[in-house]
Amino acid sequence: MGKVDLKKASTYYLIGNLFNKGISFLTVPVFSRLLDISDYGIVTTFNSWVAILSMIFGFAIYMGIRAAFIDFEDKIDNVVSVTSTFTVLSGIIISFFIVSACILININLSVTLIVLCCIQGISSALIQNYSMYLMMKYRYKVRTALMILPNLLSALISIVVVAWIVKDKLYLGRIVPTTAVYVIFALWILFLIFRRSKMFFNREYLLYALKISAPLVLHGIALNILSQSDLTMITWLADSSQAGLYSLIYNFSMIATVITTSLDGVWIPWFTEKLKLRQTDEINERVTDYINLMAIALIGVILISPEVVKILASRQYWDGISIIPPIVIANYLVFAYTLYVNIEHFYKRTIYITINTLIAASSNIILNYIFIPKFGYVAAAYTTVASYLLAFILHTNYAKRLEHNLYPIIKFVPSIIQIFIVTIVFYVFIDRWLVRWGLAIIYLIIVALNNKKRIQAYLPTRI
Repeated sequence: MGKVDLKKASTYYLIGNLFNKGISFLTVPVFSRLLDISDYGIVTTFNSWVAILSMIFGFAIYMGIRAAFIDFEDKIDNVVSVTSTFTVLSGIIISFFIVSACILININLSVTLIVLCCIQGISSALIQNYSMYLMMKYRYKVRTALMILPNLLSALISIVVVAWIVKDKLYLGRIVPTTAVYVIFALWILFLIFRRSKMFFNREYLLYALKISAPLVLHGIALNILSQSDLTMITWLADSSQAGLYSLIYNFSMIATVITTSLDGVWIPWFTEKLKLRQTDEINERVTDYINLMAIALIGVILISPEVVKILASRQYWDGISIIPPIVIANYLVFAYTLYVNIEHFYKRTIYITINTLIAASSNIILNYIFIPKFGYVAAAYTTVASYLLAFILHTNYAKRLEHNLYPIIKFVPSIIQIFIVTIVFYVFIDRWLVRWGLAIIYLIIVALNNKKRIQAYLPTRI
């Protein structure tokens, strides 16, 4: 791919992720007013289970599709059709046992909700598989559309249904339209897949993909533990009000990850291709810009965040402003260790990815159990940093055995020093917004002037 294509792809992915974040942000106050607390809680819980089930139904096989671009690139359409068939069949079979077990055990849950959850889980797994295929194919326009349209359409239809059509069980007005939209997109994806390849089963392709992806199911669960256990344990060991405060600050501080989520769509296929060609020097050269960009974004979030939180949230949430720097630092560590995880993915060492993530997740639970009763939600912010630092050390150590020369640690030092200095500035001038915003502007001007040519090289000439 040429440079212009890569820059355009990055721009499209950034727009897509920002759009999705915007939809999520703007619909929260809408649905929190249209739905009562109980209905809203059901919808939130439903979405959490859909995320887990989509990973279980699909056995995270999208990661097998990613690896297949290394070993079966000329047969990739066959690989995608085989893995999609498997996703549908495994989803149907597992769903049958889940629904049957819930009916037999007489669990106090709506069978309708369980069925809808399973259907949306299968659809989400298929969409994720195809999204990975599009990413590795550099089909960024179609992938961006797939990122935006399901969420946008389901949100708009749900608002109409909840506001003017459904009178009882309002949560169904949010859940049913979302499930229907995802099913429609999943069916369309299946049509596109099987139009290119009529291969429904191939033992070699399926075993290849499952060998890589199956261990990552536990990895995904461990990541959920890392990201969600804080809230659960704060509620359990402290109180729900602290959990709500922590949740708002955590979600706001994660906003900088929109950049990495967007650029990963270009970085991963580019990195895979370059490593296949053994062009490690070029990878190391480009990763410096990647690291610096992430540092700039995080520094900006730290410096301007107190005022943004005060605008977006009521005064009762303002106490949580003090934990923004550690959560932002945790985001940086996630970005950093993911670079090394990509090396492990390339060499198909997914079992080690899972083991390292499980260790980090376990450490987070233990540290939370020790410190949250003493220091409340503040402790959770710092235990998150400690757990992600452990994940960084574990993944870096193993990845260095596979590719010793890739991503020298020294490349992270300048950005770490800058983030550390800005964190000190944050706490010293936490109540003096003019100083922090002034420093943020000065910092961005200096960065822009010192890197003018490099910035211009990455900007697309046209979208």
